[in-house]
Amino acid sequence: MSDSTFKPPTQIDKTTTLKPPAVSTLSVNSLQLPSSAPQRLTGGSNGTSSGSGSATGNPRNKCALKPGYSLMSWVRLCNSGADLAGTGGRVVPVSRSELARHNQVNDAWMAIRGRVFNVTRYMDFHPGGVDELMRGVGRDATKLFDEVHAWVNYPQLLGKCYVGPLKEDVGAKVETEIIRPPPVPVDTVPRFDWIQQRSELTLCFYTRRLANPGLLLKRSLEADDTLELRVQLADSWHRFSFQLSNSVEWPPKTVRVAPETGKIEVVLVKQLPEPWTTYGTHETSKLDVQQVQEEHFDFEVLRCEHFNHDSFELSLQSVRQQVLLQLPVGYHLDIQLPQNGELLQRSYTPVPHNYLPSNSDQVDTEPSPTTSQQFLIKYYENGVVSRHLHQLNPGQIVQLSLPRGNLNLSQLEAHRHILLLAAGSGITPILSLLRPLLKRQANRIERLQLLYFNKTASDIWLRDKLQALQDFDERFSCSHILSKAEEQQTQTGRICQELLAPLFKEQLSECFSYVTICGPTGFNSAAVDSLTGLKLKLNQIHVFQA
Repeated sequence: MSDSTFKPPTQIDKTTTLKPPAVSTLSVNSLQLPSSAPQRLTGGSNGTSSGSGSATGNPRNKCALKPGYSLMSWVRLCNSGADLAGTGGRVVPVSRSELARHNQVNDAWMAIRGRVFNVTRYMDFHPGGVDELMRGVGRDATKLFDEVHAWVNYPQLLGKCYVGPLKEDVGAKVETEIIRPPPVPVDTVPRFDWIQQRSELTLCFYTRRLANPGLLLKRSLEADDTLELRVQLADSWHRFSFQLSNSVEWPPKTVRVAPETGKIEVVLVKQLPEPWTTYGTHETSKLDVQQVQEEHFDFEVLRCEHFNHDSFELSLQSVRQQVLLQLPVGYHLDIQLPQNGELLQRSYTPVPHNYLPSNSDQVDTEPSPTTSQQFLIKYYENGVVSRHLHQLNPGQIVQLSLPRGNLNLSQLEAHRHILLLAAGSGITPILSLLRPLLKRQANRIERLQLLYFNKTASDIWLRDKLQALQDFDERFSCSHILSKAEEQQTQTGRICQELLAPLFKEQLSECFSYVTICGPTGFNSAAVDSLTGLKLKLNQIHVFQA
């Protein structure tokens, strides 16, 4: 990608959709994470704030912050390019014994859900005070963190402080504390069946309703009659290792993963079109969570091209091992790439193939199975990962993790009026929701509205595709809200309670009862506080992790 087609911006601005909010705290015991308080803001660009209070209505203890240590000051520090993790952009696996050594105010690490963060620079920004934060330093703080406010998006708040995955010491027999409320029961085991036609073999897997399963298919280059298939249910992975009766083509003809019914179908084309007496044999196993978290697959760069003035499209194709990934709705992947002998990593949500400008398929159609993954990525001149990704050339190799996320589709089942709030590149996980919600059969969606916040009209991603979906399905609507006025028919403003309030003044049966949010940390916090100020409960709100 030449400089003539892509000119990176000279200044980073990840918070252009949000005015600096007043700071209050959300008490999370070991980590009292900051968030903006419920506010009184105008819908225009010159709004002023007043008022304060807890986002939950619960009393909490907090300490007065020194001048210059507000939430927005922390966001600006995170965007400054400073090495907050202290690793020079490297991802460094950390043992428990190594973690325990970083237990001082001036050298403070803590682990949350298997990920280690250097919170040294965050100490003075912590509204609960240094002593509260020190309770989780030098140890696995997952239990403390999870006692309250499980919605808090700690990967975004502490993302620039990420050191690396937590690893067990050699020979240690300590139980790993990775505690997440699973979207589906832990005893859910996929049930297998198969059917065939003369030229096709279909492998069927049944999980459960609204399980939101993910799928990985892997075939060795040396054998075309073996296949490894993995079914993802929340954090659990169930592996099916097949030895087929005869050879099949690759990739599969069709892959259907139904988030609502939980059924998975993989249609394979037989190399010799004839009836089989049996599909073959298979072995099943459940994979270790820690092992899965550390597993990555090689993907080759197919295309890295200019998308707009500060973002680019990255297309990756599976190599070496033939791998096909179907992500659960709302999940993301980690991209890793080597740089000067070090390993850089960041989370991104793939874009559905039929939303890309280069794809002419309608946005309501089911994408064909593919061994590639497509991303839209915003470029930051001082970004540790994005500035290296946008310089990639076709043929270079990066690594992708297995899908990660925590969206629970069953929480949305009772809601027919759903509001989607996105800012900037936060549109990517929202895109994965659109088709599954509009195609839902049980308790059919009546209204799905997207408010898409950007600084200027030129920052809007996939405007034509969103308009096409709005034209196709009258239940979906998309409104663009800019922080800088440019177009007469485009709404101007920033996320605030006054802007959202008209959406919640309708009759109870027609009012939005569930909201999903994705954007910069400040945007997410202001959105949650505005919604709780409008009497929504936290179980009616989902904040995407990445």
